[in-house]
Amino acid sequence: MSSVNQSAKEKRLGLNAAITRRDFIGSTLLGAGGALLAASAPALAARAASTRAASTEASRSFSLSGLDAAWTGPGGIGDYGGANGNTHQIVNTGHALFTGEFAGRAGEAEDSGETYDLVVVGGGFSGLTAAYHYRQRRPSDACLILENHAIFGGHAKQNEFDVDGVRLWAPQGSEGHAGPRAIAARMGLAVRYWDELGLPHEDGFQFQEITGTDRPLTAPVDRFSPMNFAWERADVGYFFANGKNNRPQWAVNPWNNGFADTPYSDRYKRDLLTAELFRKPPLVDDVGAYLDSMTYLEYLTDVVGVAPQYANYVDKPMAAMGCGLGADVTSAYTAKSFFQPGLVAFDIRKGYPDAADVAALVSFPGGNCGIARHFVKALIPGVFPEAKRLNDVLTHAINWRALDNPGQAVRMRLNATVVNVEHEGSPDSAKWVNVVYLHGGKLHTVKARRVVMACEQHVNKHIVKGLPEQTVNAMHSLVHAPMLTVNVAVRNWKFMEKLGITAARWDEGFGWWTCVRRQMIIDGKEPMPLNPNKPTVLTLYIPFPVPGLPAAQQAMAARMNLFALSFRDIEMGVREQFTRMFAASGFDAQRDIAGITANRWGHAYIVTPPGFYHGRHGQPSASDVIRRGFARIQFAHSELTGEQLWQTAAMEGERAAEAALKL
Repeated sequence: MSSVNQSAKEKRLGLNAAITRRDFIGSTLLGAGGALLAASAPALAARAASTRAASTEASRSFSLSGLDAAWTGPGGIGDYGGANGNTHQIVNTGHALFTGEFAGRAGEAEDSGETYDLVVVGGGFSGLTAAYHYRQRRPSDACLILENHAIFGGHAKQNEFDVDGVRLWAPQGSEGHAGPRAIAARMGLAVRYWDELGLPHEDGFQFQEITGTDRPLTAPVDRFSPMNFAWERADVGYFFANGKNNRPQWAVNPWNNGFADTPYSDRYKRDLLTAELFRKPPLVDDVGAYLDSMTYLEYLTDVVGVAPQYANYVDKPMAAMGCGLGADVTSAYTAKSFFQPGLVAFDIRKGYPDAADVAALVSFPGGNCGIARHFVKALIPGVFPEAKRLNDVLTHAINWRALDNPGQAVRMRLNATVVNVEHEGSPDSAKWVNVVYLHGGKLHTVKARRVVMACEQHVNKHIVKGLPEQTVNAMHSLVHAPMLTVNVAVRNWKFMEKLGITAARWDEGFGWWTCVRRQMIIDGKEPMPLNPNKPTVLTLYIPFPVPGLPAAQQAMAARMNLFALSFRDIEMGVREQFTRMFAASGFDAQRDIAGITANRWGHAYIVTPPGFYHGRHGQPSASDVIRRGFARIQFAHSELTGEQLWQTAAMEGERAAEAALKL
């Protein structure tokens, strides 16, 4: 944006700051002045997402086509610099796919002459695990992974920054490995791959301590647990734009005094404590079936006894942690899986400890990106040819040429969007499946004896031809909610230290939560500093719940609200919000913000309304129908479990690969 067109406010917030130096090598601050090419109205954004009218208007006015790089915004540096979330290329191609642009064009595809024993569509955890498990059983078979993004990993990617000579990493999406082992096993999340891939033994994890301050600050080792179920793991400040006497106010660690210093109503304060301490749920024979018969909001109001307004406290945390949307549409069983308030008593009654006391999430600096890189290294060793230690795999540049070499057992083809998957002849007797994909602007086809569709069903229902009606209906019934992950590289976090906090929560404005976190010690070293005087990355996971709408309509409105945000809207939202909260403690947006990346995920999380797990009216669940597969085609994605975690993705990938092996 030129200085002529830039307002005094925008200058003050730093939109004219030169943050493209080493922070964004190879990219440009495209969001400064960028606009949506196809939007007939500007972004309604999070500021308007709380109302039904605004959400409906957003979904009417925004067109998912013709987007450009100004919409995507800068992606940071390194291997992931051009692949921050659903980029404009991904969204434009996806829109063309969903509107039928590729329908009937399979015959135009150029036959590559390639044949494979297994083709995996999707390079996220489900696809990587499917290829890995298949390769273990049949090491001489030929396997091809087709991935539509510019790099593998699915949501397990990272943003990288260089701020004043300090290298920083932050997750784009997938983050957190559940532990310790006994807890993971109880949660049904114990998978063998962590050890097989040579990842560090979780019982020996060590984490850095805060340096550079005399204040006794408590920082978490993950970003999710202190959001609500383990609030004691961080020094959390609650910000109120209109606090006491209608003035901005911080309340630090309000759980310590029952929220006495907050402007919450007495009823709301009482409900917060009631849900937190609730320990007497009904005695039922099948807890899963019981909780899956109602929404979490119904459980809170009818069983716990809190007012419906209590949902304001849990909606965004539960959505960000993995539920996608809020309490009004999510099954109470899913809420229990993500440790939401009022549900821990079911486990305590069985003799298990409170998860807040024992459960933990651990993460590499860039989130679960590090796990994905280990999978790829195991499948294609040449991708990190000189990597000998954990840190080497996490940080060494990818050898791109190694991914798709003829002759190697496993090949991976990036920027390859599959548009048509169809049996050659009758599915009952077919020996081959033809897979058509878009790559380099042209359609190509390969033949496969087996196919694992390791992508979400909202994609599969468009590209897999000839599906049984029951399978199509099951796929149609699945609902996905969006997520925006914003990473803000700052030159220091003294403005938080001065307040005595390591995490912040706010109810109004752009976003709702951020925190610093203690990094895992890797190969004996800290990967990045944890010192208020030094650079760090503040991550914001921003969901878009629209309470009051049915799940499917709510998810669509939420997705349109996300995609209607230009990068400039996001950047302004961050700068305004941080200034509003932290200026009084010394923050200056123009001086202190070194870089911002936005990672949009249009279908981040499966939404699980009542009946998702156990079916309704005597009918099987949609997941069970989809898991049956379709002749030589199997379906694998974490969404089928109702919990989109890397472990559940791995389980689904293994299951699908095992089914494919039996063909």
